[in-house]
Amino acid sequence: MTDTLERNSVQRKRPRRRRGSRWATMLFIVLLISLGLVATGVLPIQQYLERETQVNEAQAHLDTLVARNDSLEADATALLSDQEIERIAREQYGYVRPGEIGYVVAPIDEADGAALPVQPVAAEPDDRGLLQKVWDFITGQDLTTDE
Repeated sequence: MTDTLERNSVQRKRPRRRRGSRWATMLFIVLLISLGLVATGVLPIQQYLERETQVNEAQAHLDTLVARNDSLEADATALLSDQEIERIAREQYGYVRPGEIGYVVAPIDEADGAALPVQPVAAEPDDRGLLQKVWDFITGQDLTTDE
């Protein structure tokens, strides 16, 4: 009988674990893992991050286009002035005013490396009337040269 009492006292001294707490802990861990899997599977986190990168790239491209547009608008505004039109006509098309002497830079002769002779070209004043200029344009006489 003393054996039985000792066993009972030993059993009573040991704290009892509840089975419910172990199952609750396991259930909580499983729910937490399931929630993580659902969140990464359902919520498009990677797509969200990719979209953010695309938005940043698009914003940088937009900033570049806005700067280019501003530059082109400034060029267009400059083209409205008479001075800019004259500058472009002189630089790109070789136009000269009546009474001025225009020079043409000749290419270098590749055979001997010397520059070809250059003749100055003088602009002659055009004393023809408007009707004569129109008639020459219609008949094609404005395209003929004296050569």
